[in-house]
Amino acid sequence: MKRKLKIRSVMLLFTLSLFGLFSFQVSAQSSNLKLDSLKANFAPGERYFLLGKRDPFIPLVSPVKVSPVKKNSKRVSRKRSPLKKKRSNRFIAPTKMPLIPIKVFEKVKVKHPKMADQLNDFASIFNDELALRKLSKKEYKKKVSSYRSLLSEVLGMREDMFKLTELQTGFDKMKFVGTLRKEGITVALVQTEGQMGHTVKVGTLIGPNLGIVKTVDEKKIVILERYRNYLGEILSRPRNIEFEKNPLHG
Repeated sequence: MKRKLKIRSVMLLFTLSLFGLFSFQVSAQSSNLKLDSLKANFAPGERYFLLGKRDPFIPLVSPVKVSPVKKNSKRVSRKRSPLKKKRSNRFIAPTKMPLIPIKVFEKVKVKHPKMADQLNDFASIFNDELALRKLSKKEYKKKVSSYRSLLSEVLGMREDMFKLTELQTGFDKMKFVGTLRKEGITVALVQTEGQMGHTVKVGTLIGPNLGIVKTVDEKKIVILERYRNYLGEILSRPRNIEFEKNPLHG
């Protein structure tokens, strides 16, 4: 009896083994078919990873529609916070600096050489813009004030250096009324407010800034005024006195 049971058990195990082997072969064949399909559609780095895990034809991420960006879309401008203005260190030229007639400056160089040296020293300082930038506001104002005072002082010495006449007055107070020939030279006749008549020729100092008469003809008197400015530069300005038929009435 026991022997029959052993024989049945052995046969059962053998049958199960055969069934398992058959199932393994079927499964292997099915796996081979899947592997062949994956090899045909996916790269080596992807197909073995997908085998037995998921359907390789189902996308990993659900497609989402993204609206296209317009080429002409304007950029959103962001308002920037206002920046604090940096303190400007720009040199600002001084104002109200008197012009010295060149004739006065030439006299100063002869009669007051130290004062002329002071004028030249100040001109050198104000020509050095880099040095002026290094000065504090207070120091700069002091320099300007000192130089302006010196220029005004020199300008006030004009009357002491020159014997001024009615011809050294304003141009609006004199009138060109005619010409005459004297020793082959054309001379202008100029009338001033006091009904005084004066002769004017080339080289005569005329006007408040001691301009020099350059030419005289029947139509006009040409005068050249020359100045020295605070930078030591020589400036020139032509002035004309036109001929007028009607004389001044005093």
